[in-house]
Amino acid sequence: MARYGLAQHVFVCRDKEHIVVLDLKRDRYFSLDADRTAVLSPFLPGWPAQLAADAPADTEASVAAVAAPLVEQGWLLETPALGKEATPVRPPPADVELITEADEPVKLGARVLVAFVTASLFAKFALRFWRFERVIRRVSQRRTEYAAAGAQLDIEAARRLVDAFYRLRVFLFASREKCLYDSFAMLEFLARYGFFPCWVFGVRALPFAAHCWVQYRDTVFNDTVDHVRGYTPIMVV
Repeated sequence: MARYGLAQHVFVCRDKEHIVVLDLKRDRYFSLDADRTAVLSPFLPGWPAQLAADAPADTEASVAAVAAPLVEQGWLLETPALGKEATPVRPPPADVELITEADEPVKLGARVLVAFVTASLFAKFALRFWRFERVIRRVSQRRTEYAAAGAQLDIEAARRLVDAFYRLRVFLFASREKCLYDSFAMLEFLARYGFFPCWVFGVRALPFAAHCWVQYRDTVFNDTVDHVRGYTPIMVV
C-alpha cells in the first residue's frame, strides 16, 4: 500500500547502483544509494530500487529513517494522492539520427532567419532569467496541447528545418554550446513551424554527467545515437 508519493517537481531514475534525483525547483541533481533506498519500494509505487525476494522485512523505523530526509528535502510526500508514482521515464530507444543533410534544404530566407534569431535569443533570455522549472513548464504545456490535438510530426519536414538550424547556428552561437541551450533553442525554432518533439534529459552516475537532447519517437535531432545511449533518461518533456 502506497505510503509516499513523489513530488511533482521531482524525477528519478536508476543508473547502476545509484538513484539519481532531479529536483526542478532547485535545478540540481542528487544521488542516492540504490540498495539503501530499496526499503521504500513497497511504499512508493515505481521506486526504481527493489528489495531482493529473500530480503528480511524491514521495520517501520528503518523505512522511516530512509524516508525522513527525502520528505524533508520535499522529494517525497506523506500524502500519496498529492504526488505521483516514482516510475522512471522510458522514452523509445534512440535508433535514428536526424542530423544528416536534408535532400531538399530549406532556403534561408527572411522567415527562417527571423524564426532562428528570435528562437535563439528567447532561449538565451529564458535560461538566464527564468527559473528552470518555468522553462520546463513552457515546453511541457506546449507538448501537451500538441499531443491533445493528435498531430503527427513530419520527419522529412523536420529534417529540413533542423538542417537550416545547423546552417544558421554557426553565425549566432558556437557549435559546441552547452546542450541545454542548443536543445532549447532548437525546440523554440521548431515550435515556430508547429513541430513539437520531446526534450529528453539523461544522466550517468559514475562519473556523474548530465545531458539533454531533442528526440521524436526513436529519432534524435541534435546528437548521435551512440552518444545519447550512454545516458539513462530521467525526464522527458
